[in-house]
Amino acid sequence: MVAAERENPWRAWAIVLVPALFLFVFFALPNALLLSISFLKSEAQHLTDELTLENYAFLFQERVYRNAFVRTFVIGVSVGLIDVILAFPIAYFLVRTNSRWKGLLIALCLAPLLASVVVRTYGWYVILNRFGVANDVLLALGVIGERIAFMPSTGAIIVGLAHALLPYTILTLMGSIGGINPSLEQAAMSLGANRTRTFFEVVLPLCLPGLVGGFILSFSIAISAYATPAILGGPATLVMATAIYGFMTQLLDWSIGAALAVILVVSSLLLFYGASKLGARTASL
Repeated sequence: MVAAERENPWRAWAIVLVPALFLFVFFALPNALLLSISFLKSEAQHLTDELTLENYAFLFQERVYRNAFVRTFVIGVSVGLIDVILAFPIAYFLVRTNSRWKGLLIALCLAPLLASVVVRTYGWYVILNRFGVANDVLLALGVIGERIAFMPSTGAIIVGLAHALLPYTILTLMGSIGGINPSLEQAAMSLGANRTRTFFEVVLPLCLPGLVGGFILSFSIAISAYATPAILGGPATLVMATAIYGFMTQLLDWSIGAALAVILVVSSLLLFYGASKLGARTASL
């Protein structure tokens, strides 16, 4: 018995250290390397030992990269809001319904995850390109007189990412809504509140942490996505992920690419920190 008790602390430390080591090797260390490279000067496609802030100054001075910053976060916010607005009623219905088809409905909502993001994005490419389905339908209905270039554009990227990330938001909100006792809604209505008031004063406040979590999940993935912006946006619609790829693989300017990656990671971490504080404050109310 005493020997078993002595072994327990080692087991506890092992449980903590194994994932901590994994995060250090595959997250903290690569990001530390990116951070260090971002402060090194690059000459003739080779890193030097000279420390500099010119990499960050270059990114903020060039209009094309400032536009890429703004476009990336506009896409992230738009995708997060669209997914939360669309996912909430779907998740609420899936959690509260007593239909015998509930399992099938959940499977249908998550079915897009069976296909890769690239396949789903090329589906939107077929729909949105100048000679695609959307133009054919609008021309047939007489809504437009000539074909419209829906892509490459920021709007096309938002549509593609919102569709790709919607199942993740639904799953997040289902977990949040599932934790709400239905008797709270019944009690509110029994005390005279109608369904609208019950929703806004009981359901929505209790779901706010899940809404914030779903938004952050969609936002974080959207601002770091590469395939969808590359396919639906192309070189003309530059975002941070495609700019990083260009610097790292085509221009071979690792310093500026690393600086751009650091800005992206730091921005995501700051937003995640703020959202977690908001969620914790809301949960404590």
